[in-house]
Amino acid sequence: MKFIVFIIFFQCSLFSFQNFKNDKEELFQKYQQYSLQKNFLSLDDDLYKDYIVQDINLNNTLSYKEKKLFTDTVYLQVFMIGTVGFLYMLPPSITKWEDTEDDKSLTEKWKEHVKAGPVWDKDEFFINYVGHPVSGAWYYMVARDDGFGPWESFAYSFMLSTFFWEYGYEAFAEIPSTQDLIFTPTIGALMGEGFFYLEKELDKNHGEFWGSKTLGNISYFFLNPIGRMTDSLDDFFNINLEFHYQIFQPAAISQVSPQLRRVDYVPSNYGFMLDMKF
Repeated sequence: MKFIVFIIFFQCSLFSFQNFKNDKEELFQKYQQYSLQKNFLSLDDDLYKDYIVQDINLNNTLSYKEKKLFTDTVYLQVFMIGTVGFLYMLPPSITKWEDTEDDKSLTEKWKEHVKAGPVWDKDEFFINYVGHPVSGAWYYMVARDDGFGPWESFAYSFMLSTFFWEYGYEAFAEIPSTQDLIFTPTIGALMGEGFFYLEKELDKNHGEFWGSKTLGNISYFFLNPIGRMTDSLDDFFNINLEFHYQIFQPAAISQVSPQLRRVDYVPSNYGFMLDMKF
């Protein structure tokens, strides 16, 4: 009797276990469907698109002074490119730039120069120890006038002089210079803080130098020419700049959970976009 009861109980248990297993699989499938439709994109939406774009407007995350510095940095590229054009017209005896009349493309030259540098250059004393530090001071002044402190302004000057100039525009023409990498941001920051102090003294005198507004405006310009030019460009063009960070993911990936999307093997493409509205 006990044996019969045990067999019946065992069969009932197997039957219950099989039913539970089927119910579990069905519930799991329903949960997956619910999760995809409610928490992520609908299975019907964007299904036939190659990529789903997640657009993040970085302007919305910036403070006023950060937005101002970002705008000034964009305008500053006009100044830098103009400087490259001016130096290009000077004789090689002054710039020490290589002869550009060869078969190499600009990209090939840039790669060669970046790989070969930095080196101790043979530029004139005035260019290395006056010209470049003054440029660093002007970079410093852009950030300082936009409301940033000395260390932040130094970091900004270092970024511009190193990555935008030495390893950027100028690297198309010559190998990055050790002196310029060191002295442009360091001496430039010291000079820039001095320029900032003189600018504040002018402010105390209501913009007058030796009682003259004209001399005061000239002084303002030479203390911070880049800032004056970027402000003028901003007033003239009235350009609204928006910086976007974008993630491009295959449509199928947009249907999976965030945990899977964070895994390295999930294919995604990242990019930046600059909107300029006049």
